[in-house]
Amino acid sequence: GVQQSVGDGGASVGGGYEQVSDSIVQYQRNIALLEKLARNVGTKNDTSVSQTQYNLQLEVIQQLGQRIETQLRSHESRLSTLPRSEASSLRTTHVKLTRDYRLVEQQFKTLQLDVKRKRGLAEVRAREAEEERMGRNNRGGVGVGVGVGGIIGGGGGDVDGAMTEEGMRWQMQIQEDKINEEIMREREEEIRNIHKGMHQVNEIYKDLAHLVDEQQEGVDQIETQMENAKENTATGLKHIEKANESSQSQCIIS
Repeated sequence: GVQQSVGDGGASVGGGYEQVSDSIVQYQRNIALLEKLARNVGTKNDTSVSQTQYNLQLEVIQQLGQRIETQLRSHESRLSTLPRSEASSLRTTHVKLTRDYRLVEQQFKTLQLDVKRKRGLAEVRAREAEEERMGRNNRGGVGVGVGVGGIIGGGGGDVDGAMTEEGMRWQMQIQEDKINEEIMREREEEIRNIHKGMHQVNEIYKDLAHLVDEQQEGVDQIETQMENAKENTATGLKHIEKANESSQSQCIIS
């Protein structure tokens, strides 16, 4: 099923990311609804109405995904224009929301593959049932006899051959879908590793920012001390000049 991977919601994010968080939660809820509709695929409840509902829900989710992608790109561009200290604090939120979205997106893709397999299997079964029905009708419409029986037997063999060929194509399709699903799972694992690396890099940037802030305080203190020393030097120079003028005046009087 679709797991609840977006747990923080809009209340715990800031910096303009509330809308992104709400969109991801909405995206996840719509996928959960799509999953319920997908349970009807390949069953007696798989009617034209349920198929229409599924397709409409699929379109809604795709539009939501495009909106989230646009929002994330917009925030990514905005981060590059912010001061380093402010961007560093927002980067963590950006990475987390991106990770949450990719995980839910992967669940959506896996669900689509599962529905594709179910529909393919249902179509094969429907064709086999139709071929079997046509075969029974043909056998029922031909007279009984040895020669005719041979013809019927040959016809049955053709139907069985067609069914076997159809079954082989279906098995190949299943195998291909399994390979695609395995590839998607590997990509999901790669995405998780990338996000983990991004989180580690983000932590390093936060540590560096903290060190810079600490060093900046020392630099500010040195700068203040230099300004004070400059003022003290200027004051001392003035005192020396006054003392020198006073000494020269005393020499002239004497």
